[in-house]
Amino acid sequence: MPSGLPFAPHVVMDLLSLLDRCIALETGASEVYGLLAERFADDGELEELWRSMATDERRHAHKLATWRALVAAEHPDHRASTSGFADAVTALEGFVAHARAEARRCTTADAAFALALALETSELDAIYTQLLQSSPIARFPDLAETVRSETAGHHAALLRIVQARSRDDGNLLRAALLATHGDDGVIE
Repeated sequence: MPSGLPFAPHVVMDLLSLLDRCIALETGASEVYGLLAERFADDGELEELWRSMATDERRHAHKLATWRALVAAEHPDHRASTSGFADAVTALEGFVAHARAEARRCTTADAAFALALALETSELDAIYTQLLQSSPIARFPDLAETVRSETAGHHAALLRIVQARSRDDGNLLRAALLATHGDDGVIE
């Protein structure tokens, strides 16, 4: 990059590639929660939480796959390109792979909470909701409503259990930070 530029140029990515990568990310997040459900099968409350969160992430992947099918049906010359997502998606791919490995080794509720809170405070939901909002399958007129609809339920369930059961100050702090973002992703 030439010196003196105040910004890095955005990498342009075709929409199908971006959707493929984001579907894989949402599927990976679902796998993390599925692994946690298996690890905590002897704790009904935690198993239920992790299974519910895995289901939510699978729904996210399904919605993106629905949009992908619509894009794939378009003539290739009419398909959109995107920019501004490549670096964040690449970083998330590494993070989700790491989270999957951590979930396989997870032995304590607090370690599981830390992993879930890291996922839920990553850019994964932000990218997902931005993509969903810009798709033809968006249900709401603005991004705040989409964020609320797509994330508030599982965030609330996670926060309730973390606040009731965690003994780790870092988890409690991260949960408090997630809670301050409210249902619309905006810090209150």
